Amino acid sequence: MKHILFRRILISYLIIAPLLFLFLDLYLSNVVRSTHISELTQGLIVQGNLVAEEIPSTLPVNLDDFSRKYKGITGARITIIDGSGRVIGDSDEPSARMENHGDRPEIRDAALSNAGSSIRFSKTLGKDLFYLAIPVKGDSDRLFIRLSVPLHDVEAAVAKTRMSVFFASFAALFIAILMALFQPRRITRSIEEITSFSREVSAGHLGRRLFLKEKGEIGELAKNINDMAHEMKARLKQSEEERHKVEAILRNLSDGLMLVDTKGRIVLCNEAVRKLFATETEIEGRTVTETLRNAELMEVIDEVIREEGPVSREISVAHPRELSLMITSTPFYAYSVKEKLSGVVITLHDITRLKHLEEMRKDFVANVSHEIKTPITAIKGFAETLLDGAIDDKENARKFLETIKNHSERLNSLVSDLLTLSRIEIGDIDLHKHNVNINTIIDTVFTTLRDKAEAKGLFLKKALPPEPFGISADRDKLIQVLLNLVDNGIKFSDEGGVTVGMEKDEEEHTILFVQDTGAGIPKKHLPRLGERFYRVDKARSRELGGTGLGLAIVKHLVKAHGWNMEIESTQGRGTKVKILISENSPSS
Repeated sequence: MKHILFRRILISYLIIAPLLFLFLDLYLSNVVRSTHISELTQGLIVQGNLVAEEIPSTLPVNLDDFSRKYKGITGARITIIDGSGRVIGDSDEPSARMENHGDRPEIRDAALSNAGSSIRFSKTLGKDLFYLAIPVKGDSDRLFIRLSVPLHDVEAAVAKTRMSVFFASFAALFIAILMALFQPRRITRSIEEITSFSREVSAGHLGRRLFLKEKGEIGELAKNINDMAHEMKARLKQSEEERHKVEAILRNLSDGLMLVDTKGRIVLCNEAVRKLFATETEIEGRTVTETLRNAELMEVIDEVIREEGPVSREISVAHPRELSLMITSTPFYAYSVKEKLSGVVITLHDITRLKHLEEMRKDFVANVSHEIKTPITAIKGFAETLLDGAIDDKENARKFLETIKNHSERLNSLVSDLLTLSRIEIGDIDLHKHNVNINTIIDTVFTTLRDKAEAKGLFLKKALPPEPFGISADRDKLIQVLLNLVDNGIKFSDEGGVTVGMEKDEEEHTILFVQDTGAGIPKKHLPRLGERFYRVDKARSRELGGTGLGLAIVKHLVKAHGWNMEIESTQGRGTKVKILISENSPSS
């Protein structure tokens, strides 16, 4: 393939050169022939005029001898013709036997002008002759002297010219072939280098450069190709950077983004979509029904395709965990002119936490209203009873006043816990952390709650290693945490008791735990423990005097120390609250 250009140039040289030489041969032959005939004409005119001057004034019967005499002088055949065309003298043939020459072209031309000539084949001599006739004015009649010579001199000159042209053509053709052998080789080498370079560029090696020794147009072509490769490299780099930017945006986008064609096939999606639907397989190129299997999502896509307008809707995902997603779908057109719908662009925003927070807000408002309304209603009712006359009944009046006092204390405790929790949440609390003696802190907690535990027949036990691990904490806040946890353990345990201890996990993290032997907590309630006013058994919790804020306060105090809290519980076997103490927890 790489020698095709070479062969084409060589064949072109071999075709064009002979044609050019043929044209040159024809042209030069014609020029040489015309030149010789022109010179021959002028020479014969001069000779004819000289012969005409020697014609005797009194014409004999024929002039054959006269013609032969002057043929020897001029070397040309001489024919003398009278005005009627009759031959009266000829140097080669007896004039008496020659036919009338009045119709000869050269005679007719000579009769009209000073000279006439023609070239034709002579039947007498059997070859081409050049005939020249000039008019001669005699005493009695007009005569014509015709001189004729064979064209072998002209043909010889033409043949010589052609031979020269042939040798020159052969030499030129040889030179042309050499040029066709070497010049195209140089060009084809350059073109082969350009072809090889273009292959490298098409393969992605845009850093290569083309260097040719060839100048002129091919050198300019090489320069332009280098410039083109450089520009292409710059544009590809820019395009690659833009693509990486888009991929980075899509990859790090917290919301799911998906492009679906009109047949429901996923054209593009980011990692957030896979996480939301918990799919690890490649879903691009497959349908939404096949991969995500969400009927509500398919309904939204169908609606957008049908109406060709944006659609926003909340959908639910049940597997692998319950999620609430707000999806916004808009029609996608491949071209700026809205001719035909190409697909649907879908964004998926996880609003599960927002809905959860909304539910918490509603629960909080309802719980606060209920918790505040209950003591206020009781206080109001007993106060009205006292005002209606029950104040005079000393026995019942005292009971009513004690009830009012208890509900007032409950209301005060509720407001106090709310204020404490609010201060912790907004960070309006100072922690004075230092190394504390966990043994004495547990003793303080047990001393405070021992009577309450003994009243229910429960034990309070420490489970500390021989040398307790050091803890850096705010002593008062740690006591508050343990008081809440131990108090909850006593409230919800009917037998057994509460154990407070320390241990190390598999990763050698220090753990402070409070474990009871109560009824335990159902697994579905564990994620919500620590929310304000959240109770597992609401009736029993109120009966035991709980506000539903104790565990929320514990959770926030633990977080303020830079620790984590985990709750493990099995129904019928009790609950274990573990505080994972970080060695690098922040200090005040």
